[in-house]
Formats: sequence, C-alpha cells, structure tokens
Amino acid sequence: MMMRKCSVCNEDINPKRLEILPNTQTCVQHSTVEKKVAVVVQMGTGDHTWTETFAVEREEYDRLEEMKGNFRKAVTSDTKPETVFIDEDINEWDAVLLDGLDDEDEFEEEQDLDDITGE
Repeated sequence: MMMRKCSVCNEDINPKRLEILPNTQTCVQHSTVEKKVAVVVQMGTGDHTWTETFAVEREEYDRLEEMKGNFRKAVTSDTKPETVFIDEDINEWDAVLLDGLDDEDEFEEEQDLDDITGE
C-alpha cells in the first residue's frame, strides 16, 4: 500500500485518495480543487427527450447562471411588441410591400387545384 504525506500539513494522505489520484501531493483538507456543481440539461425535442447531468467547476456554473439571468431579463423585458391594426394599416402595408415592384414584373396566376391534380 502506497503512503504519502501531505505537502502542507505533513499528515498521511488517505489511501483511497491516493488510489483515485495517485499523483496528489495534498490531503483532502488542503486540496485546492473546489467541489464540482451538477448542471442538469434537458436534451432532445418532442417525445424524444432525456436529461444529461454535467459536473462543472463553480466558476463555470456561476457564469452559466449569469447568462441565464441575462437571457430571462431580455425575454421578460417591459418592451411590448407593436400592435398592428389590420383594417387601418392595410393600405400602408400594401404600399410598403409593393413599393419595390416594377409594373413590368409578372406573377404566375394561381392554378386551380383541379388543374394541378388533373381531375
């Protein structure tokens, strides 16, 4: 069995820790590695969804939470979409839509469904 002393406190490093991390130089108490944070993510769409769990560093988790907060602020902002009243604005919309068209532009006439299907 391998025994090693912690480089900080000179106490024996737990053998299980050495088994998992054979190159470690410190005991658990003096480890500089922080605990990981679990992030659960739903993957897929519709009836084909599943969840994945990722272990991330605390710093990365904090960054993800900040991004999520910023996204929610943007989505739930006080700005409301413009209300369009079709009856009043239809002529203006027609003018905008047709503004770039030349009189010489030709459009295919709509075909009757019977003509397309041959019935």
